[in-house]
Amino acid sequence: MQLMFNCREITESRSMDVLEIDGASNRGIDEIRNLRENIKFSPMNANFKVYIIDEVHMLTTQAFNALLRTLEEPPPHGKFIMCTTDIHKMPATIISRCQRFDFNRISSTIISDRMKYILDEEKIKYDSESLAAISRKADGSMRDALSILDQVISFAGEKIEFEQISSILGLIPYDLYFNLTTAIKEKNAESLVQVLKHIRSLGTPLEDVVNGLNQHLRNLLIGTVQGAESSLEVNPDLQERYTAEAKNWERRDLIRFSQVFSKLEPTLRRAAQPQILLEMNLLKMLEMDQCVSIENMLNNRTQNIPASKPVQYEIPEVIEKMPTSVSSQNIIDDKKVENKSAPIKKEAANPEKKNKVNGALDLKTIKSNWHQMITKIGSIKTSVAMVLEHTLPMELNNKILDVAVVDQPRFSLERLERNRQLIENTFAEIFDQSIRITFLFNEDIQEEIKHEIPDAPGIITKGDPVLNRVIEIFDGEILR
Repeated sequence: MQLMFNCREITESRSMDVLEIDGASNRGIDEIRNLRENIKFSPMNANFKVYIIDEVHMLTTQAFNALLRTLEEPPPHGKFIMCTTDIHKMPATIISRCQRFDFNRISSTIISDRMKYILDEEKIKYDSESLAAISRKADGSMRDALSILDQVISFAGEKIEFEQISSILGLIPYDLYFNLTTAIKEKNAESLVQVLKHIRSLGTPLEDVVNGLNQHLRNLLIGTVQGAESSLEVNPDLQERYTAEAKNWERRDLIRFSQVFSKLEPTLRRAAQPQILLEMNLLKMLEMDQCVSIENMLNNRTQNIPASKPVQYEIPEVIEKMPTSVSSQNIIDDKKVENKSAPIKKEAANPEKKNKVNGALDLKTIKSNWHQMITKIGSIKTSVAMVLEHTLPMELNNKILDVAVVDQPRFSLERLERNRQLIENTFAEIFDQSIRITFLFNEDIQEEIKHEIPDAPGIITKGDPVLNRVIEIFDGEILR
């Protein structure tokens, strides 16, 4: 019975044993000294005397030092509950003497359900879009959501509509965000200018506009993920709309646009004319091309290369017919010419033997003819040859050749593994022997053998006109 009485006193804010202190307005050392004196007295009705210090991070350094002694040696009946939203401002000496409980943000669904319950009890009409807007503005805080709801009820009366919410909170309708991204997708400058004009007429702060665009792009990005619709903190109708709209976008493009807006947000605060800066960045997006995978480009380039035609060798006929009247000296000269022509005819008849390596197969022979094999693979699959330019044969043992991959990302090793059959077949053609090739990627040997790889004539280096042209077309830069 006594327990029930204490609980009722606490909920009605008339308990003498549970005291709440505002740390923002009682932040000095004098207030903490009074607290230290009062906590010595035993509780009146409850078993403990509880002090709740809200916004405790606002206390001064001297006040924290005075409180520290009490926290180290508190009376048996004394309990402190300290609340803060900025834990990083708390002294480490205070945190180390407390039990810490972190409260996560409340989901928009829970906040909306609570507001629905309140509005139903008050018999106030509403729509789901309005509650979703309030939940999003509250950013996970139930207290902020209910404060905004009180303002809306005072303004709207017995019926809450999204237009009223937008007017009170300065929100931009979702339709404008969809129209804006559609204009960028379709590269429609006229439509984009009209949307910007409409947004400007609403009088919404530009920082809120950019934040809303970032949130909109984030929703589109989540919409591209299969089965992630539940992560969209919007009503079910908007979830379906985002999922349908996301099918028209490449994920790389959404990430690139989001990065542009993320960099734009801090710049707007320092800009002399932020409106013009925002409009110029949006118009600049119309000129941005769609992202293309480099691997797909290389594969398409390889597929479009026509197969090389076999070289036809014209072998001149050896004239054996001799004139009727010739001197003995001419006969001797003709025989010399005939003997010299014979090996040429034999060599031309078997041009493929030029590409084969004769003699015993050892590591030295493989290294000296390694680039010849890479060149042959390059005529079949360019992307594989580009990776092989950064490889070096390391060891040959029992027809197993270990090849080190140097100065290449790990996914290049996967490309070599996928094309192992092509590489081994080409090796057999060049060296006239079949072996198994294993590729090594060990960071410890990278620097040791890096200098042993010769510069291939087909490698594009800095300053190359072709490379400069590619950088100019794709507005790129050399990373390494």
